[in-house]
Amino acid sequence: MKKSQLFVALIATVVLNASLAGLHGQATSPSIEQQLRKQYVLTRVGTNGVVVQTGTVLTVQADGIKANPASYLLFWPNNYKKDAGRVKQPMMTAKSGISKVNREELRFLQVGEKVYLVQMEIKDANVVFGLQSCGGANQNDIPYRAEVSFQLGKGYSNASTFKDIQETIGQVFAIDTAMASQGSEQTPGSSAVPASVAPSPAVLRLPATYANAQAPADQLQLNADNSFSLQEAGQTYHGTFAVNGNTVELSISEPNIPKTTATLQGNNLTDSSGQTWVLREQSAGTAPGGTKLQNEDIIKMAKAGFDDAIIIAKISSSKCQFDTSTDALIRLKQSGVSAAVLKAMVGAGK
Repeated sequence: MKKSQLFVALIATVVLNASLAGLHGQATSPSIEQQLRKQYVLTRVGTNGVVVQTGTVLTVQADGIKANPASYLLFWPNNYKKDAGRVKQPMMTAKSGISKVNREELRFLQVGEKVYLVQMEIKDANVVFGLQSCGGANQNDIPYRAEVSFQLGKGYSNASTFKDIQETIGQVFAIDTAMASQGSEQTPGSSAVPASVAPSPAVLRLPATYANAQAPADQLQLNADNSFSLQEAGQTYHGTFAVNGNTVELSISEPNIPKTTATLQGNNLTDSSGQTWVLREQSAGTAPGGTKLQNEDIIKMAKAGFDDAIIIAKISSSKCQFDTSTDALIRLKQSGVSAAVLKAMVGAGK
Protein backbone atom coordinates (compact mmCIF):
# COMPACT_ATOMS: atom_id res chain seq x y z
CA MET A 1 0.00 0.00 0.00
CA LYS A 2 1.17 3.51 -0.67
CA LYS A 3 2.28 5.51 2.30
CA SER A 4 -0.72 7.82 1.92
CA GLN A 5 -3.90 6.83 3.75
CA LEU A 6 -5.52 4.98 0.84
CA PHE A 7 -8.17 3.11 2.77
CA VAL A 8 -9.51 6.38 4.18
CA ALA A 9 -8.55 9.05 1.66
CA LEU A 10 -8.74 7.18 -1.64
CA ILE A 11 -11.95 5.32 -0.85
CA ALA A 12 -13.44 8.63 0.25
CA THR A 13 -12.36 10.05 -3.10
CA VAL A 14 -14.16 7.26 -4.97
CA VAL A 15 -17.29 7.47 -2.84
CA LEU A 16 -17.60 11.21 -3.28
CA ASN A 17 -16.55 11.11 -6.96
CA ALA A 18 -13.99 13.73 -6.04
CA SER A 19 -11.16 14.70 -8.40
CA LEU A 20 -7.44 15.14 -7.85
CA ALA A 21 -7.59 17.96 -10.35
CA GLY A 22 -7.68 20.69 -7.69
CA LEU A 23 -3.88 20.69 -7.35
CA HIS A 24 -2.24 24.12 -7.34
CA GLY A 25 -5.61 25.67 -6.50
CA GLN A 26 -7.02 25.20 -10.01
CA ALA A 27 -10.28 23.24 -10.09
CA THR A 28 -11.76 22.14 -13.40
CA SER A 29 -15.24 23.15 -14.46
CA PRO A 30 -17.75 21.10 -12.46
CA SER A 31 -19.95 20.70 -15.52
CA ILE A 32 -17.13 19.24 -17.63
CA GLU A 33 -16.06 16.88 -14.85
CA GLN A 34 -19.64 15.88 -14.13
CA GLN A 35 -20.30 15.02 -17.76
CA LEU A 36 -17.05 13.05 -18.07
CA ARG A 37 -17.78 10.96 -15.00
CA LYS A 38 -21.33 10.34 -16.16
CA GLN A 39 -20.19 9.31 -19.65
CA TYR A 40 -17.22 7.18 -18.52
CA VAL A 41 -18.00 4.91 -15.56
CA LEU A 42 -15.04 3.27 -13.82
CA THR A 43 -14.62 -0.50 -13.61
CA ARG A 44 -13.47 -1.73 -10.20
CA VAL A 45 -10.61 -4.22 -10.25
CA GLY A 46 -8.48 -5.90 -7.61
CA THR A 47 -4.70 -5.62 -7.44
CA ASN A 48 -4.36 -8.89 -9.35
CA GLY A 49 -6.49 -7.56 -12.23
CA VAL A 50 -9.66 -9.46 -11.29
CA VAL A 51 -12.76 -7.44 -12.23
CA VAL A 52 -14.93 -6.67 -9.19
CA GLN A 53 -17.58 -4.52 -10.88
CA THR A 54 -17.82 -3.74 -14.59
CA GLY A 55 -18.17 -0.14 -15.77
CA THR A 56 -17.59 1.44 -19.19
CA VAL A 57 -15.94 -0.80 -21.80
CA LEU A 58 -13.98 0.97 -24.53
CA THR A 59 -12.84 -0.14 -27.99
CA VAL A 60 -9.31 0.89 -29.01
CA GLN A 61 -9.37 3.11 -32.12
CA ALA A 62 -5.70 4.14 -32.40
CA ASP A 63 -2.37 2.34 -32.69
CA GLY A 64 0.62 2.91 -30.44
CA ILE A 65 -0.79 2.41 -26.93
CA LYS A 66 1.89 0.55 -24.98
CA ALA A 67 0.83 -1.56 -21.98
CA ASN A 68 2.46 -3.62 -19.22
CA PRO A 69 1.16 -6.69 -17.34
CA ALA A 70 -1.28 -5.77 -14.56
CA SER A 71 0.85 -7.68 -12.08
CA TYR A 72 3.25 -4.70 -11.98
CA LEU A 73 0.51 -2.60 -10.32
CA LEU A 74 1.17 0.39 -12.59
CA PHE A 75 -0.08 1.84 -15.88
CA TRP A 76 2.38 2.35 -18.76
CA PRO A 77 2.28 6.07 -19.73
CA ASN A 78 1.11 7.24 -23.17
CA ASN A 79 0.27 10.74 -24.45
CA TYR A 80 -2.19 11.87 -27.11
CA LYS A 81 -2.50 15.30 -28.72
CA LYS A 82 -5.37 15.94 -31.10
CA ASP A 83 -3.17 18.08 -33.39
CA ALA A 84 -0.51 15.35 -33.62
CA GLY A 85 -3.14 12.71 -34.27
CA ARG A 86 -1.17 9.81 -32.81
CA VAL A 87 -0.30 8.19 -29.50
CA LYS A 88 3.28 8.58 -28.23
CA GLN A 89 5.17 7.50 -25.14
CA PRO A 90 6.92 10.25 -23.13
CA MET A 91 10.71 10.31 -23.50
CA MET A 92 11.24 10.13 -19.75
CA THR A 93 9.00 9.35 -16.83
CA ALA A 94 9.35 9.38 -13.06
CA LYS A 95 6.49 6.95 -12.52
CA SER A 96 7.28 4.77 -9.52
CA GLY A 97 8.29 1.21 -10.32
CA ILE A 98 8.41 1.64 -14.10
CA SER A 99 12.14 0.86 -14.24
CA LYS A 100 11.42 -2.59 -12.80
CA VAL A 101 9.16 -3.63 -15.66
CA ASN A 102 10.62 -6.30 -17.93
CA ARG A 103 10.51 -4.55 -21.32
CA GLU A 104 10.09 -7.89 -23.09
CA GLU A 105 6.69 -8.24 -21.40
CA LEU A 106 5.35 -4.98 -22.85
CA ARG A 107 2.88 -5.07 -25.73
CA PHE A 108 0.74 -2.65 -27.74
CA LEU A 109 -3.04 -2.64 -27.40
CA GLN A 110 -4.55 -3.58 -30.76
CA VAL A 111 -7.12 -1.55 -32.70
CA GLY A 112 -10.51 -3.13 -32.02
CA GLU A 113 -9.39 -4.57 -28.66
CA LYS A 114 -11.73 -4.09 -25.68
CA VAL A 115 -10.45 -2.39 -22.52
CA TYR A 116 -11.93 -1.47 -19.15
CA LEU A 117 -11.68 2.10 -17.86
CA VAL A 118 -10.38 1.62 -14.31
CA GLN A 119 -9.00 5.07 -13.46
CA MET A 120 -9.72 8.64 -14.54
CA GLU A 121 -7.98 11.85 -13.47
CA ILE A 122 -9.30 15.23 -14.56
CA LYS A 123 -6.53 17.81 -14.34
CA ASP A 124 -6.22 21.44 -15.37
CA ALA A 125 -4.35 20.63 -18.60
CA ASN A 126 -5.23 17.03 -19.40
CA VAL A 127 -7.59 14.12 -18.81
CA VAL A 128 -5.91 10.81 -17.92
CA PHE A 129 -7.48 7.39 -18.53
CA GLY A 130 -6.17 4.29 -16.73
CA LEU A 131 -7.06 1.17 -18.73
CA GLN A 132 -6.96 -2.59 -18.36
CA SER A 133 -7.34 -5.08 -21.22
CA CYS A 134 -10.43 -7.28 -21.13
CA GLY A 135 -8.51 -10.34 -22.28
CA GLY A 136 -9.06 -12.53 -25.33
CA ALA A 137 -10.74 -15.81 -26.10
CA ASN A 138 -8.08 -17.66 -24.12
CA GLN A 139 -9.09 -17.64 -20.46
CA ASN A 140 -5.39 -17.72 -19.51
CA ASP A 141 -4.67 -14.36 -21.20
CA ILE A 142 -3.23 -12.05 -18.56
CA PRO A 143 -4.59 -8.49 -18.23
CA TYR A 144 -2.46 -5.55 -19.37
CA ARG A 145 -2.62 -1.93 -18.17
CA ALA A 146 -1.94 1.36 -19.89
CA GLU A 147 -2.41 5.04 -19.17
CA VAL A 148 -3.40 7.54 -21.86
CA SER A 149 -3.06 11.24 -21.09
CA PHE A 150 -5.14 13.42 -23.41
CA GLN A 151 -3.11 16.66 -23.70
CA LEU A 152 -5.86 19.30 -23.91
CA GLY A 153 -3.95 22.42 -22.87
CA LYS A 154 -4.05 24.48 -19.70
CA GLY A 155 -7.51 25.83 -18.94
CA TYR A 156 -9.19 23.56 -21.49
CA SER A 157 -12.26 23.20 -19.27
CA ASN A 158 -13.03 26.88 -19.73
CA ALA A 159 -12.11 27.07 -23.42
CA SER A 160 -13.61 23.75 -24.63
CA THR A 161 -17.05 22.20 -24.65
CA PHE A 162 -17.74 18.67 -23.51
CA LYS A 163 -18.31 17.76 -27.16
CA ASP A 164 -14.78 18.96 -28.05
CA ILE A 165 -13.25 16.82 -25.31
CA GLN A 166 -15.40 13.84 -26.21
CA GLU A 167 -14.31 14.09 -29.86
CA THR A 168 -10.64 14.07 -28.83
CA ILE A 169 -11.13 11.01 -26.61
CA GLY A 170 -13.16 9.40 -29.42
CA GLN A 171 -10.16 9.46 -31.74
CA VAL A 172 -8.48 6.95 -29.40
CA PHE A 173 -11.38 5.13 -27.71
CA ALA A 174 -14.98 4.43 -28.66
CA ILE A 175 -17.55 3.42 -26.05
CA ASP A 176 -18.67 -0.17 -26.59
CA THR A 177 -22.40 0.42 -27.05
CA ALA A 178 -23.12 -3.31 -26.92
CA MET A 179 -21.86 -3.36 -23.37
CA ALA A 180 -23.56 -0.07 -22.52
CA SER A 181 -26.94 -1.60 -23.37
CA GLN A 182 -26.12 -4.56 -21.07
CA GLY A 183 -28.26 -6.89 -23.15
CA SER A 184 -28.68 -10.35 -21.69
CA GLU A 185 -28.27 -12.05 -25.09
CA GLN A 186 -25.08 -11.73 -27.07
CA THR A 187 -24.91 -11.96 -30.83
CA PRO A 188 -22.88 -14.98 -32.00
CA GLY A 189 -19.37 -13.90 -32.86
CA SER A 190 -19.73 -10.61 -31.00
CA SER A 191 -16.56 -9.40 -29.28
CA ALA A 192 -18.44 -7.71 -26.48
CA VAL A 193 -17.21 -8.68 -23.02
CA PRO A 194 -19.79 -10.53 -20.90
CA ALA A 195 -21.18 -8.59 -17.95
CA SER A 196 -19.72 -9.63 -14.61
CA VAL A 197 -21.79 -12.05 -12.56
CA ALA A 198 -22.73 -10.82 -9.11
CA PRO A 199 -20.89 -12.89 -6.51
CA SER A 200 -22.87 -14.89 -3.95
CA PRO A 201 -22.93 -13.30 -0.48
CA ALA A 202 -19.75 -14.01 1.46
CA VAL A 203 -19.72 -15.05 5.09
CA LEU A 204 -18.02 -12.63 7.49
CA ARG A 205 -16.89 -14.38 10.66
CA LEU A 206 -16.14 -12.08 13.59
CA PRO A 207 -13.86 -11.02 15.11
CA ALA A 208 -11.58 -10.74 12.10
CA THR A 209 -8.30 -8.96 11.36
CA TYR A 210 -7.22 -7.94 7.84
CA ALA A 211 -3.71 -6.89 6.80
CA ASN A 212 -3.00 -4.84 3.69
CA ALA A 213 -1.27 -7.01 1.07
CA GLN A 214 1.16 -4.22 0.11
CA ALA A 215 1.75 -2.89 3.65
CA PRO A 216 1.11 -5.63 6.24
CA ALA A 217 1.61 -3.13 9.09
CA ASP A 218 -1.69 -1.51 8.01
CA GLN A 219 -4.48 -3.53 9.62
CA LEU A 220 -8.25 -3.47 9.97
CA GLN A 221 -9.87 -5.12 13.01
CA LEU A 222 -13.60 -5.95 12.74
CA ASN A 223 -15.22 -6.79 16.08
CA ALA A 224 -18.30 -8.85 16.96
CA ASP A 225 -20.12 -5.75 18.29
CA ASN A 226 -19.84 -4.13 14.81
CA SER A 227 -17.12 -1.73 15.90
CA PHE A 228 -13.79 -1.54 14.10
CA SER A 229 -10.32 -0.06 14.39
CA LEU A 230 -8.08 0.78 11.45
CA GLN A 231 -4.32 1.17 11.78
CA GLU A 232 -2.93 2.86 8.69
CA ALA A 233 0.17 4.91 7.88
CA GLY A 234 0.94 5.27 11.59
CA GLN A 235 -2.52 6.56 12.50
CA THR A 236 -5.49 4.83 14.15
CA TYR A 237 -9.16 5.29 13.25
CA HIS A 238 -12.28 3.92 14.94
CA GLY A 239 -15.92 3.54 14.05
CA THR A 240 -18.73 1.10 13.30
CA PHE A 241 -19.47 -1.09 10.30
CA ALA A 242 -22.43 -2.82 8.64
CA VAL A 243 -22.52 -5.68 6.13
CA ASN A 244 -24.79 -5.46 3.10
CA GLY A 245 -24.40 -8.58 0.95
CA ASN A 246 -20.75 -8.60 -0.13
CA THR A 247 -20.20 -4.96 0.84
CA VAL A 248 -18.77 -3.84 4.16
CA GLU A 249 -19.73 -0.24 4.95
CA LEU A 250 -17.49 1.52 7.46
CA SER A 251 -18.50 4.70 9.28
CA ILE A 252 -15.41 6.36 10.75
CA SER A 253 -15.93 8.28 13.99
CA GLU A 254 -13.33 10.95 13.19
CA PRO A 255 -14.92 14.18 11.85
CA ASN A 256 -15.00 15.08 8.14
CA ILE A 257 -14.37 11.51 6.95
CA PRO A 258 -17.35 10.09 5.02
CA LYS A 259 -18.62 6.51 5.05
CA THR A 260 -16.31 4.15 3.16
CA THR A 261 -16.83 0.71 1.60
CA ALA A 262 -14.96 -2.49 0.86
CA THR A 263 -15.98 -5.67 -1.00
CA LEU A 264 -15.74 -9.17 0.46
CA GLN A 265 -14.00 -11.59 -1.92
CA GLY A 266 -13.68 -15.00 -0.33
CA ASN A 267 -11.69 -14.47 2.86
CA ASN A 268 -10.28 -11.11 1.78
CA LEU A 269 -11.44 -7.51 1.36
CA THR A 270 -10.90 -5.26 -1.66
CA ASP A 271 -11.25 -1.55 -0.99
CA SER A 272 -12.53 0.97 -3.53
CA SER A 273 -8.99 1.91 -4.56
CA GLY A 274 -8.31 -1.71 -5.59
CA GLN A 275 -6.10 -2.55 -2.60
CA THR A 276 -6.41 -6.09 -1.17
CA TRP A 277 -6.69 -6.73 2.57
CA VAL A 278 -5.83 -10.32 3.55
CA LEU A 279 -7.64 -12.11 6.37
CA ARG A 280 -5.25 -13.02 9.13
CA GLU A 281 -5.55 -16.28 11.06
CA GLN A 282 -8.77 -16.07 13.07
CA SER A 283 -9.11 -16.50 16.80
CA ALA A 284 -9.65 -19.94 18.32
CA GLY A 285 -13.40 -19.36 18.54
CA THR A 286 -13.81 -18.88 14.79
CA ALA A 287 -11.09 -21.01 13.18
CA PRO A 288 -9.63 -24.47 13.77
CA GLY A 289 -7.09 -24.18 16.58
CA GLY A 290 -3.46 -24.63 15.70
CA THR A 291 -3.98 -24.39 11.93
CA LYS A 292 -0.69 -23.51 10.25
CA LEU A 293 0.16 -22.46 6.71
CA GLN A 294 1.85 -25.32 4.85
CA ASN A 295 3.45 -25.98 1.46
CA GLU A 296 0.19 -27.21 -0.08
CA ASP A 297 -1.55 -23.94 0.89
CA ILE A 298 1.11 -21.95 -0.98
CA ILE A 299 0.81 -24.18 -4.05
CA LYS A 300 -2.98 -23.74 -4.06
CA MET A 301 -2.65 -19.93 -3.88
CA ALA A 302 -0.02 -19.87 -6.65
CA LYS A 303 -2.15 -22.03 -8.96
CA ALA A 304 -5.18 -19.86 -8.21
CA GLY A 305 -3.28 -16.87 -9.63
CA PHE A 306 -2.71 -14.85 -6.45
CA ASP A 307 -0.12 -12.07 -6.71
CA ASP A 308 3.20 -12.64 -4.93
CA ALA A 309 2.43 -9.66 -2.67
CA ILE A 310 -0.75 -11.31 -1.40
CA ILE A 311 0.92 -14.70 -0.80
CA ILE A 312 3.85 -13.08 1.01
CA ALA A 313 1.45 -11.01 3.14
CA LYS A 314 -0.40 -14.20 4.04
CA ILE A 315 2.89 -15.85 5.05
CA SER A 316 3.93 -12.87 7.19
CA SER A 317 0.55 -12.74 8.97
CA SER A 318 0.13 -16.50 9.61
CA LYS A 319 1.64 -19.27 11.69
CA CYS A 320 3.69 -21.34 9.27
CA GLN A 321 4.92 -24.92 9.12
CA PHE A 322 6.84 -25.14 5.83
CA ASP A 323 8.97 -27.95 4.52
CA THR A 324 11.93 -26.12 2.99
CA SER A 325 14.09 -29.12 2.22
CA THR A 326 15.77 -29.21 -1.20
CA ASP A 327 13.23 -31.68 -2.63
CA ALA A 328 10.31 -29.65 -1.25
CA LEU A 329 11.65 -26.41 -2.75
CA ILE A 330 12.07 -28.11 -6.13
CA ARG A 331 8.45 -29.31 -6.00
CA LEU A 332 7.25 -25.83 -5.05
CA LYS A 333 9.19 -24.30 -7.97
CA GLN A 334 7.74 -26.88 -10.38
CA SER A 335 4.27 -26.04 -9.07
CA GLY A 336 4.63 -22.40 -10.13
CA VAL A 337 5.68 -20.79 -6.84
CA SER A 338 7.88 -17.76 -7.55
CA ALA A 339 11.38 -17.15 -6.20
CA ALA A 340 10.13 -14.24 -4.06
CA VAL A 341 7.56 -16.46 -2.36
CA LEU A 342 10.11 -19.27 -1.87
CA LYS A 343 12.41 -16.76 -0.16
CA ALA A 344 9.58 -15.68 2.16
CA MET A 345 8.83 -19.33 2.98
CA VAL A 346 12.45 -20.07 3.86
CA GLY A 347 12.60 -16.92 5.99
CA ALA A 348 9.39 -17.85 7.83
CA GLY A 349 11.05 -21.02 9.07
CA LYS A 350 13.81 -19.14 10.87
